[in-house]
Amino acid sequence: MLFFLCMLSCATFASAQITLGSASTFGVLSQTSVTNTGPTGIDGDLGTGGTSITGFPPGTFTGNEFIGNQADNPLRDAQAAYNDLAALGGATVLTGGLGGLVLAPGTYSFSTSAAITGTLTLAGTGSSTDAWYFQIGTSLITSAGSSVLITGGGLACSVFWQVGTSATLGAGSSFSGNILAGASVTLNTAAVSNGGVFALGATVTMDTNVVNLQTCPVASSSSTPGGSPTPSVSTSSSASISVTTTSSSLSSSASLSITSR
Repeated sequence: MLFFLCMLSCATFASAQITLGSASTFGVLSQTSVTNTGPTGIDGDLGTGGTSITGFPPGTFTGNEFIGNQADNPLRDAQAAYNDLAALGGATVLTGGLGGLVLAPGTYSFSTSAAITGTLTLAGTGSSTDAWYFQIGTSLITSAGSSVLITGGGLACSVFWQVGTSATLGAGSSFSGNILAGASVTLNTAAVSNGGVFALGATVTMDTNVVNLQTCPVASSSSTPGGSPTPSVSTSSSASISVTTTSSSLSSSASLSITSR
């Protein structure tokens, strides 16, 4: 049974389009360095504005490698996306944990840190404009085995997490959306990210992970009458953990699975 935490008018849907520009081809991109342990698999480009990318091999990536000034433009575009996310208005203000919530498309903000324990469900409406934008003042931490589940035809490419400082994905967790962290990003053992990982101030640290690049289909020129839906927030007793992604998946030695469609 769903328990509604706010009325349908509790927030304004964010109609802004966030784009990553030249950073959109990257699975992992950092300002200073990338460090990996174990057979991590990255779908997409791998890059750093620094001079150090270590742990590849045994890690693998399907795209190109960018080091030093080769990464200047992608880092600039990722920073621009970060700034655009931070500037979005009309957000629903949340506090505490995200685990157990069911969130409709919209913009959500935390003044300080945010945490995910259990399952966060992002409930799409079936519209091609469905998008979720998260503004987090300081850190984002997901617990071991947690998941971000997208339903209703929503796409991970339309989920963006703007994190003020650092993001940490717990061991064995399944995450959806692009992470743009002001400092560092850490993926603990066997964590899966269905979305790009961007550390705009420091390093990306990985350990036997899977990172799946997410690319949205080209939007139709036709529009749906009636305007955009307004987000709602509710809790769910569902404890299922699954991930649906729109890109080809890379498997690691971890006992996790990705379903492509």
